[in-house]
Amino acid sequence: MAKHGSFSGSSPEDDDTETPLLLPVHRDEAATTAAGGRRQASPLLKALLAHRYPAIASGPAACAAVCALVDLGGTAPRNMLGVLAWVFLWWVTDAVPLAVASMAPLFLFPAFGISSADAVAKAYMDDVIALVLGSFILALAIERYHIHRRLALNVAPYLSTNFPTA
Repeated sequence: MAKHGSFSGSSPEDDDTETPLLLPVHRDEAATTAAGGRRQASPLLKALLAHRYPAIASGPAACAAVCALVDLGGTAPRNMLGVLAWVFLWWVTDAVPLAVASMAPLFLFPAFGISSADAVAKAYMDDVIALVLGSFILALAIERYHIHRRLALNVAPYLSTNFPTA
């Protein structure tokens, strides 16, 4: 019998074209305990892990652990390491959108006394960062309105000898 999600097998269950292959397949508990010999997790645990609550809470928990347990010879370096752990965990686990994780130091640095809000805001709006941000916005606009395709289709006849023209 083929496993669920595999591409080989000829049972009628595997030929279901309505169900996408990437979604999890739900099986009843009796079949799971009989086949695998293990019980499924409780519904409460499934609900907690299905959401991002543990990942969201891991950032502040890591920051609190670092601030409580690490001694780097001052409060500012210790707090900086705590904020770094917080933002890093949010970034790695994708607990919050990337934009939120990237803007978190903007309010966390002044809150932890690492730097003033003015200094952090100036660092976020440096000339080079503004240039890169503008480039990203321009690239999104080019992609949105398919300007890259238009440019390629207009330049291709000049570079190719057998390009079909309309």
